[in-house]
Amino acid sequence: MARSQIGDSGLELILDILRRRKWAGLMTFAAIFSLAAPFSIFLPDIYRGSATVIVESQDASSDFVKASVPELETRLVTIQQEILSRSRLSDLINRLNLYPRMRGQVPTDALVERMRRDIHVEFTGTDQNRGRPTTIGLKISYIGLDPKSAAEVPNALASLYVQENSRMRERQTGQMAQFLKSQLATAAQELERQDGRLKAFKEQRAGELPDQVSINLVTLERLNTQLRINTENQQKARERHDHLVEQFARGGESHDELAALRQKLNDLQVKFTDKYPEVIQIKAQISELERKRVNESSSQTSRLPRLTETVRSTEGELSALQREEQMLRAQIATYDQRLQLAPKHEQELEKLESDYKTAKATYDSLQSRYEEAQLADSLEQTKKGESFRVLDTAIAPTQPAAPNRFRLLLMALGFALGSAVGVMLLAEHRDTSFHSIGELRQFTSIPVLASIPYLKVQTNLGPQLLRVALSVGVVVAVCALLAVASYHAARENTQLVWMLAGSQL
Repeated sequence: MARSQIGDSGLELILDILRRRKWAGLMTFAAIFSLAAPFSIFLPDIYRGSATVIVESQDASSDFVKASVPELETRLVTIQQEILSRSRLSDLINRLNLYPRMRGQVPTDALVERMRRDIHVEFTGTDQNRGRPTTIGLKISYIGLDPKSAAEVPNALASLYVQENSRMRERQTGQMAQFLKSQLATAAQELERQDGRLKAFKEQRAGELPDQVSINLVTLERLNTQLRINTENQQKARERHDHLVEQFARGGESHDELAALRQKLNDLQVKFTDKYPEVIQIKAQISELERKRVNESSSQTSRLPRLTETVRSTEGELSALQREEQMLRAQIATYDQRLQLAPKHEQELEKLESDYKTAKATYDSLQSRYEEAQLADSLEQTKKGESFRVLDTAIAPTQPAAPNRFRLLLMALGFALGSAVGVMLLAEHRDTSFHSIGELRQFTSIPVLASIPYLKVQTNLGPQLLRVALSVGVVVAVCALLAVASYHAARENTQLVWMLAGSQL
């Protein structure tokens, strides 16, 4: 009674819970352990083999190759996709006789996918000044069910990496050289076309180009000076010509005056006699003019041919000066037009020169890249460029890499115990009945007057034992089913071993 008054102790509560919930805990423990223990027992032993491939550059001139071959990281990804392709892995499966139990039972694609999961490629590198890691090697690992395949597969993949890298580099450098050669030929044709356009433009616009403006200005000034001199010469020639014509005109005027006087004398003689004063005066004038005419005729007889020749020479000189003037004015108009067209031709010339410079720069760039591609191709042919080399080959392991069965059993035992305790506590939490006076006193403040102990009554044990046997049988059957399911799930499940092993692999 004393203990009922002060309440139940913690140990007694735990023991009471164990007595009440022992079957629930035992069934949970059995079920969980039956499910977890076969994993640690039936998981396959897996063997891990690794091969290391390093990237080495044997010649400093391999920088020429970088412009013709893709970046190392990109190339590694491409090679990895090629090696892990269906055709390559199918060939390895058949050649190395991998997964013999699964072959014929599952499709080829499933085997290839399984092998991809069993292959792991790890890139190793070092930090460069550019702030990002640069790959200097790779580690190829394979987990298999036997030591032989665990060594053969990484070695085969490492050899494929080396061969595929060499083949890709040779193909890339050769293709790049051929491509640049065709591009260079196209650029040469374009350069020749632009050069022809530029030369044709300069020939068609000779004298009208911007760099000839100063020469045209000097020539135009010289032509204007010649035109001014020509104008002055023409003025002088006209003056000489007019003077000569005036001299001819004076000779004609004397003949006309004598004829007029004679006509006037005839008219006066009809009206008057010879003694008429005006008649006498006119006769005197006629006599004077005839005397002068006789004197002048003797001198003009020698001067007339020379004067005629001089007039003709003057007229010829004047005609020549006029033709020279026309020529000068035409030349001045031509040069003036050249000066006016110079700004327009300057824009056209700048465009043509820009197109030519662009074509020349493209040609020079392609020429340089083509020479580098040829050098890269030569380096690849002589194996002086960047190459892959197998540093460490995989050897057949003597001990399995995983699983650690003892640790897995401890984990299964701990998980099963924890699950059993959790189920018992959950069942106790969901039970709302009172199992002791202490629990009742904690629930209500009404005093407890008395407690009636549990009275065991002698009954027929047959039905009770039958129920217990059936319950045990059901539990055993469930545990067996869970164990079988766990066995099939763990059998040859290398990926599960990889996940459970974690960093150990």
